[in-house]
Amino acid sequence: MLKKLERFGAKSTPLLLDELKKNLHTLETSIGPIPESYRAYLLHFGVSALFDVNILFKPLQPSPWSDEQGNDTLESLYGLAESGKEYTVFEMTDIYRNDFRDQWLPIGASSGDNQICLCLQGRYVGRDLVLDHESDPIFNHSVVTSGLTKIANSFDEFVDMLTAQNDKIDASGVVKVDLDF
Repeated sequence: MLKKLERFGAKSTPLLLDELKKNLHTLETSIGPIPESYRAYLLHFGVSALFDVNILFKPLQPSPWSDEQGNDTLESLYGLAESGKEYTVFEMTDIYRNDFRDQWLPIGASSGDNQICLCLQGRYVGRDLVLDHESDPIFNHSVVTSGLTKIANSFDEFVDMLTAQNDKIDASGVVKVDLDF
């Protein structure tokens, strides 16, 4: 799983493992236990993962933002420590605390500023879902009524479905236009 993310361009952090473990402990003290595969990601990369290629995934349930083939995009995965311009999992947890009430952990950004979330409590624990930021999520521990769509049954399954976008574009018949304002 970690090697796949590295092939897409994600870089591990030079931070000390002890510092990352301390940050992870702080996070889990705040929100509760995190599934082991996501813990491994956080400890390996430390900072938010950015990619050298466009990343697509086909969720189990297409979101309102999915393309015609049912694909969504992954912009980044949040990390434990600051890496410059990217948000950390701590910052995103604080931003969405009122919406998610400790049941959902924002772990990454999708297209349209939607959030990839990991369920921490209730019936969907360990599953990944995407939040449509245009709607208010309505859920409880046993049912999601609106605002969240199912991506995968686990973080591992989510990473398995990630693919690099093939950017080969058929430019035949394209006319060049120079706009002069």
